[in-house]
Amino acid sequence: MFKSIVSFQVIQELQIKGESMKKLVAIGLATLSFSALADSHRGFWHKQGMEERREPASGESMKQMFEFNVDSVVAAALSFDKSKVKGEEADNDSKASISLNYAYGVAPLVQLGARLNYFNGIYGSNDLEGMDFSIGGILNNMDDFTQSAYISLYLGAGWSQDFGSKVRDDLRLSTLAVGKRFTLDQFGLKHVTYSPEVALKNISSTTGEGLDYSQSVELRVLQFSVFF
Repeated sequence: MFKSIVSFQVIQELQIKGESMKKLVAIGLATLSFSALADSHRGFWHKQGMEERREPASGESMKQMFEFNVDSVVAAALSFDKSKVKGEEADNDSKASISLNYAYGVAPLVQLGARLNYFNGIYGSNDLEGMDFSIGGILNNMDDFTQSAYISLYLGAGWSQDFGSKVRDDLRLSTLAVGKRFTLDQFGLKHVTYSPEVALKNISSTTGEGLDYSQSVELRVLQFSVFF
């Protein structure tokens, strides 16, 4: 009888200990699961933060562009001269030359641009003054403009005045071009790209006094663009 009571007590104690062990195991598993879930969330938000702080690729955030070549240089010049021709009185003259070619990225693959050219002075043996202004669009094949191939179309208007022959032409201009930009990072020029292009340029006169029209195909080998 005594042995039976002792055995029953031992069995009860073992059952109680077994239940306690089950509870401890359950609590332990719950703790591990919560810890793993917390680590997973911390890793996710850390990754998101790293992606948000990711440095942009070369040229990715450069939307503003100045383009310059032999005919269109980002420059402005103004000079004052005094000249005398034999048999005539000395003349004071001024010369000015302004050229601007600017574009801005308005979409991942699209740039809108404006071109301004102004000249006042002696060209050859003629005393000329002229100005033209064009607006256009550039379609790129990459969102990184510094490495993109592109096609551009500009339309504009202007005028040209020859003071010697007193001829004035009102001009209409269009330029269609295809080109490719190459980064110069390897030379330490992060913001400068080499951008050769082939352009079809058309100029026509609405007055026809000195010019009817002019058409030319230009291979612009010495052309560069500055991005920032």
